[in-house]
Amino acid sequence: MICLINPFITSAERYGKEIGDIGGHQMPLGIYYLAAVLLRDGERVEVIDAEAMKLVHEELVKKLKAAPPALIGITSTTVAFRNARSLAELLRRELPGVPIVIGGPHMTAMPEPTMRTGAFDYGIVREGEEAFSRLVRLLIHGEGVPAEIPNLWRAAAGVVTPPAKVEYLADIDTIPFPARQLCGDLSMYRPPVGAFKREPVMSLITSRGCPYQCMFCDNNTFGRKTRFFSAEYVVREIKELVGRYGAREIAFLDDTFVLDKKRLHKIFELLEKEDIKFSWTCMTRANNLDFETLKFMADKGCWQLRVGVESGNQKVLDFIKKGITLEQVRNAAAWCKELKIQTTGFFMIGHHIDTPETIQQTIEFALSLPFTDVTATINTPMPGTESYEKARQYGSYDESDWTSLNYWTPVFVPKGLTREFMLEKQSEFYRRFYMRPGVLLRQLGKIRSPRAAVLAAKNAVLGLSFIKRKK
Repeated sequence: MICLINPFITSAERYGKEIGDIGGHQMPLGIYYLAAVLLRDGERVEVIDAEAMKLVHEELVKKLKAAPPALIGITSTTVAFRNARSLAELLRRELPGVPIVIGGPHMTAMPEPTMRTGAFDYGIVREGEEAFSRLVRLLIHGEGVPAEIPNLWRAAAGVVTPPAKVEYLADIDTIPFPARQLCGDLSMYRPPVGAFKREPVMSLITSRGCPYQCMFCDNNTFGRKTRFFSAEYVVREIKELVGRYGAREIAFLDDTFVLDKKRLHKIFELLEKEDIKFSWTCMTRANNLDFETLKFMADKGCWQLRVGVESGNQKVLDFIKKGITLEQVRNAAAWCKELKIQTTGFFMIGHHIDTPETIQQTIEFALSLPFTDVTATINTPMPGTESYEKARQYGSYDESDWTSLNYWTPVFVPKGLTREFMLEKQSEFYRRFYMRPGVLLRQLGKIRSPRAAVLAAKNAVLGLSFIKRKK
C-alpha cells in the first residue's frame, strides 16, 4: 500500500485566525492525480486528507501503524511545511524503514533546504506524476535507478543529491482523471460560503501553468507556459463529475480559464451536444475578458468570476508585472454587472512600492467598482517568487516562522509603512466595502439553504470581530 497525505493544518494556521469551516475546503487535486497514476500502474493506494478530516498527527500515525504502508508521500505548501516536517519526523520514529517523499509547492520553491531538514528520504519538484510513478517502481519493484528519475531529489547519510534533469510533462492529456473515488466522503470539500449556488459542487483544473509574469506568483510547479488539457479530455472529466458524482456545479480552478477562447467555446459546444448543463465559476484576468466572451460564459451557466486586481494604482500594477490596466478592470466589472455575473475582486495591501497614498487609492478604486465581493490580503513574498527575491531591497521581511506566510500576517513591511498601518488599512478595506446597504443586501441574497444561513452568520460574526479588532 502507498499512502499519500495532505497534512493537518488548522484554519488559524492557514488564515492567521480561527475561522472554522467558513473558508471551505478545496480538494487537494495534486495528490489525487498522483493516486490516479499509481492506480493505473496497478498499485494499491490510499489518500488521507488530514486537513479536511481534521486528523492530527498522532491519530494519523496510529492509523498507519495498524497497517504500515510501503511508501509515504506528503504534499505541502510553505505555510503548511512546519506541520509536514513534524509529521514526517513522527513517522520516522514510529515507522522506521518506510521511505518518506515530500512534494508540492514548498519543495519546488526550496528543494535543498527542505531536503537538508533530514525529515525526508526523497523530494519531488515541479510535477510529480512521472517521477513518483518511477520512484514507486524503483523502491517497490526494484526497477530502474534513482539518477535517471527526473525531478527527484535524494537525501541519505547527510548527503543531498539533486536530480540530473528537471522537466515538465509534454502531454498532460496522458494523465488520468484525479482518483476522486478514493475519497470516502466528497462532502468534505466545498468552496467558501457564497462561492457556490448548488450542491454537490466539485472542483476541476483544465490546464497547467500561466504565461504571465506577476512577480508575486510562484509558477515554478507548473511553469510559465500554459499547457491545456484538450477540450475532449475536459468534457470527459465533466461527464464523470456529473454522471458518477452527481455534480450540479463546477468550480474551474485554472489560473486563467478564459485564456484560450477557442478551447472555451469548444468545451461548451461539446457539452451542449451531450446535453450536459451545470452552473459554474472560474478564475480569470481582466485583460482576458471582453463583452462577447462574458455573454457566452453567462449563457453557458457561469454565474461568478474571481478576478485578480491587486492594486488601484497603475504604477504599482506595472511594478508587480500584473500586465493589466485599471481601465480593463473597470470594463470587466461593468460588463459582469450588465450580464448579472457576480464578481469577486482580489486585492493585496503592502506591495513593494506601496505608500499610504497608493493603498488608499486601492481602497477607493475597489469601492468604485460593482464587485459583489472583495478579498484583501497582505502581500506575502513567497519563496520561489521574484517578490521574495526583492523583499529585503524594499522593506523588512521576517521568514523565521513559515506558518506566518499565510497572506494575512504582515511578514513583509515595505519601507515607509508599518505592520499596524497595513492591518488598519486591511480592516478599513473590508469595513468600507461591506458596510454598504447594497452590498449587505447582495450578501443576504446568497443564502439559499439553512446550512448557508448558518455559515453566513458565522462569517458575519467573524467579519465584525475582525473589523473591530483592527479598527
